Amino acid sequence: MRSTTSLILACAFSVAGVAAPMAAAHGGTVPTEWQGTWVPVKAACDSPVRVAITADQLTLVNGKDTQSIGGIEMAGPGYWGPDYQGIEAVLITEFDGQQPVTAVFNAGEKKGIAQVSFAPVQPGAAGNALLTAYNKRITELNLAKRFPLHEVSLKKCGAAP
Repeated sequence: MRSTTSLILACAFSVAGVAAPMAAAHGGTVPTEWQGTWVPVKAACDSPVRVAITADQLTLVNGKDTQSIGGIEMAGPGYWGPDYQGIEAVLITEFDGQQPVTAVFNAGEKKGIAQVSFAPVQPGAAGNALLTAYNKRITELNLAKRFPLHEVSLKKCGAAP
């Protein structure tokens, strides 16, 4: 019995050790270098379509339509795996929830370029409470239809959104 308990604890600590690098690297605070207003690369900085990022929030903007999302976590180095040596940084929204938006800075290993990705609705929700809740939140947000920013290359325009 003692060996079974030890094995269970060892497995739990092993899993925690693997998951820890993926958790917040900055305790829910976006580093200053990523804060500001981001617009499509080919747009002017006064573009009505943009992403504004503060220390604890990401806001999508399309003219008068805005959507602010918090629960920010910055992914740690384990996000890409143990051999990753690149310059990308990842911001995850609603980390403890449905994670509707993920932003990648230095996207494609290109310094100064960011991209946001919107979580898609997933098929097969029947009978699965977690998937049903996820799909409900993603459908309600309807980000891909409201904000033409999904996987668009973005440039930073200013220090303050």
